[in-house]
Formats: sequence, C-alpha cells, structure tokens
Amino acid sequence: MLGLTAAVASCSSSSGSSSGPVTITFWSSGSQQVIDHLQAAFNASHTDIKVKGQYIASSDDLTAKEVSAIKSDTEPNVVIGQDPSTLPLLAQSGKVVDLTGALKADTDALYPGIRSALTYQGKQLGFALGGVGDYCLFYNKADFKKAGITAPPTTMAQLEADAIKLSDPAHHHYGIYVPLGSSEWISYLWEGFLWANGGQFLSSDGKSVAFNSKAGLDALTTWVNLVRKDHAAPTTSYAQAGSYDGAPAFAGGDVSMIIEGQFALEPFRSAKVDFGVAPFPTGTSGKSATGIGVGVASVFDKGDQANQAGEQFLEWLGQPAQGAYLTAASSGLPSAPNQLSQPAVQKEAKADPTYKVFAAQLKTGQSRPTIPAYAAISQALSTQIDAALRGSVSPAQALAKAAQQGNQALQGNS
Repeated sequence: MLGLTAAVASCSSSSGSSSGPVTITFWSSGSQQVIDHLQAAFNASHTDIKVKGQYIASSDDLTAKEVSAIKSDTEPNVVIGQDPSTLPLLAQSGKVVDLTGALKADTDALYPGIRSALTYQGKQLGFALGGVGDYCLFYNKADFKKAGITAPPTTMAQLEADAIKLSDPAHHHYGIYVPLGSSEWISYLWEGFLWANGGQFLSSDGKSVAFNSKAGLDALTTWVNLVRKDHAAPTTSYAQAGSYDGAPAFAGGDVSMIIEGQFALEPFRSAKVDFGVAPFPTGTSGKSATGIGVGVASVFDKGDQANQAGEQFLEWLGQPAQGAYLTAASSGLPSAPNQLSQPAVQKEAKADPTYKVFAAQLKTGQSRPTIPAYAAISQALSTQIDAALRGSVSPAQALAKAAQQGNQALQGNS
C-alpha cells in the first residue's frame, strides 16, 4: 500500500454551470503536439464540455505523479496513456471511476485480448487507446535462402526444425534468439508460447497461477531444447541497458530469427538486415498468439457532472477517427478493428509492408493480467525460466517453483 486510501476526499478541478461548459483537465505522457491536437479537436466539436490538456511526465514517471497528486487531492479529471498495471494501485484510492456501463459499446469494439486488461475486481478502471503494440516473428531472408528454407515457420515444430537447420554453433551463428536473464521481457515473451499452447497465466477466478500446466511445460521445454539440446539459440544474453529483448543479436547477424515488436523495425533497417515479418507460430492448440501492450485512459472522481464529462471525452477518444489518429501518432497499432479502415491507419499500412502482419496478430493476442501481484509473479517466472535455460533446474522444476512463488505473491495481495 502506498497510502492512497488515505486520500479519498474529493476536490473538484472542473468548472461549469447552466450558463457555460464544463471544463475538465487531462494529463498525458504523450507529445505536446498530440495533446494540443486532442484539445483543439475535442473543443471544436463540443460546446458543453471543454478539455485542457497538460504534459505531466514521461511514461516511466507518470504513475509517481498520479500517486502524489491523489494524496494531495490535485489529480486531474482524466489521465491518458498509462500502463494497465497501475490500475490496481490507483484503485486503492477509491477515486478511479468505474467505466463499465458508460463505455460498454466502445469497450466491446476493442480487440478481445485488450478488454481483459481494463478490469480489476469486476470494475472497468480504464479504456484502451489507439496505439497498442504486440510481437511477431522476424526472420533473416538471406539466411533462409542460404539454408534452402522457402518460407517462415508456421508452427512451433517448424520453428524448432528451422532454427536447427539455420544454426552453425561452431561459427557462433544460431537459428533463433531465446532471451536470457530475469527481465520482464522474458516472461512476457514466453507467455506467447504459453497462450499458443492453449495455456493461461492465471486461473479463471484469478486466485492462483495456471502456467504450471502441460501447456506451460511444453512451452518452456521448447525454449530449453532450443538452447541446450538443439544448440540452435545462444547461451549468452544480448540484452543491453534499457533494452532486454536481445535485438542486437538479430541486427548483428548472430541469429536468423527473433520475436520482436514494431519498435525493432528501425534498428533492424538501420543495420541493413534483409528481414521479413511473419505471424507468431501456432502452438499445440493450433492457434497463434502474441502479447499486447496497451495504453489506457482513466477518469478520476470529481463529482457526477465532471465524471460524465470525462466519460464523454474517453468515448470521443474511442471513436475510430481519434483511435486511428493516436495509432498513427504513436507509430503503433489500432486498439479496435474499426480503426483499420481509417485514412490515418491506411496510410501507415501502405507505407510499411510489415504493418498488416502486426495488425492481424492482434486478433489472437492477450494482455498481461491486471493484478497487483503481476510484477512479483513475472519476476519469479523469468528468474526460473532463466535457471532452466542455463540447465540448473528442469523445466518442470522451474515452473513448479515459479508457481509456488507466484501463488504466495497472490495471497500477499489478496
């Protein structure tokens, strides 16, 4: 607890009466250009509500700013662009408005894998904005041609077979990169393998972890085999300070495949890698998967009139045109399929041949669970995955220990 429950007194920052519009404020970690655009466009199309936007902090510092403001009753009406993982923390204050009824239609329009990230303890505490991210399979076209492989793998079995064929351990070249270490990226990426096998991170009631299953064991065994049995992945980490995904391994030509997000496009192109992007291979469930990173907007309780104005602002942000604008402005992906036909998104898709692959992957993606214990569970899981990859424990032992620690974390946050 960070003491948010002590700051429950409401202090309205909105103004307005029967003779004038309601004025609300919104905080953002986005660029000033985007803030100015949203403010001008909304105010030009609404006469009864006016919004005032403010850049408040970088995304890394946004939560700290919110917590401080809540404690001093100086929080804004709306915050946009925060990570869903902060929602349980902010909900401790009792000031986050439940959006369940007000934004039902807009929420229903989102990709299914995004909607689950918005709810905590039965309440919808946020709304997903355009500009989400996911991950897909990158492959080196030149390496594939040299190995006589005519297309990227579509199943996990093909992924492993291709990785072996592409590897030359004696010359320190490997077919695929499997991340090592204990960063959140490791568990986040592994979750895609878990989901592709039909597994889940948590039980349906959210009271225990569920990754210690056959689906999870198959997923981790695939990783361990690639590193230790097949010698088709490096045994050293290519993580760098501030970036733990191992992108330098692919950019430097040390591996022929890597699973990455759109953020890797620029460094790979700068490195002049001739690459393609393919969907995440299907697992034992016969389905593909991906992890989806989401930016959400929340409304803070400032009284009924201000709250309704905040909800209308979020509803406007959720319309296809605004969603597409935020998607293009962030160089990200749409949060809802109805944004795909918008000119701003169409322009992005035409400019980048990989765009449609990343966008299509959203149909089968899932979000990290929005629970207070997620960070602790993820840390335990990534640490044990790393131990299995280094051979100090078996995949079964790794998942059993991570599950034990994860359930302890859940009990401690219940």
